[in-house]
Amino acid sequence: MVRVILALVVGLVILATPAVAQADGHADSTTTTTLPPPTGAYASCTALVSGAAPRPNDAKGDSQSPAETLYECELKVYRQAAAQIDAAFRQAVTQARVQFRHSTRGAHSAAQRSAALQVMQAAIIEAATVRSAALVTLGPPPVLKKGA
Repeated sequence: MVRVILALVVGLVILATPAVAQADGHADSTTTTTLPPPTGAYASCTALVSGAAPRPNDAKGDSQSPAETLYECELKVYRQAAAQIDAAFRQAVTQARVQFRHSTRGAHSAAQRSAALQVMQAAIIEAATVRSAALVTLGPPPVLKKGA
């Protein structure tokens, strides 16, 4: 149980970087010509657009604008982060249910089963709270800016 909580907290710290940068004003949403500094979760996307890494679609002859390339990369990173949050939540719920089943094997009274059920429900509520906080920290998905 402690390992699951620790993993969720680590996930929160990792995912907090883009939202903190936006809250601090480092990611300017009104300017479409400048790119955010290459820090945080989207650093590889910024490097991709700035020319530090080859564009994957150039080999096929498809030419995307830098804004489209940046958007696709940021969306991919966002979806991966959301998937990690969901996977951590599912793992925490599974662990709570396994612990409940383990606890009820040795329970001989209704009070013991009830206590085990309450512990499982509290663990699931805590996991949902951490998941919700992580999704809020992650923020909304990136948006393709028209005319960029």
